[in-house]
Amino acid sequence: MTKPTVYYYFPDKSALLTAVICGVLEEHGTGLRTAARHGARARDRLSSVLAYLVSARCSGPRLLRDGAVGLTVDQTSQARSAFFRHFFSPVQQVLDEGVRSGELRQMDTAFATQVLFNLVDPWTGREAVPGGRDAQQLASDIVGVLVDGVGV
Repeated sequence: MTKPTVYYYFPDKSALLTAVICGVLEEHGTGLRTAARHGARARDRLSSVLAYLVSARCSGPRLLRDGAVGLTVDQTSQARSAFFRHFFSPVQQVLDEGVRSGELRQMDTAFATQVLFNLVDPWTGREAVPGGRDAQQLASDIVGVLVDGVGV
């Protein structure tokens, strides 16, 4: 593709970057929504969502934070909107459904969603996971610590 062709569709580099960020978030949103349907219990759906994030090696918050550098205010707003619509919302919905069904305690699910992203983030950008776990086992272990706690 030639440079004039690119600039026919995008007025500048930041507009192109905005489109790429929004596209990646939308693509991963589809994967997250699919993962969120796996399992009968909220715990299983949550494990499936976290396993998707680890295996896809995708960190939406990191993409938004690092990718949005140099974007205009409007472009940053577009990227943030795509993040919340495609990436954040499917995970929060799993928590909302778990709270409604009584499987999870009452909580601020937006805060809990951010906590989940922060917990899984170190494992989304690398190939190996601790102790030889695969993505599903790591996700199940994280959900176990969150749901069951660390006490006896």
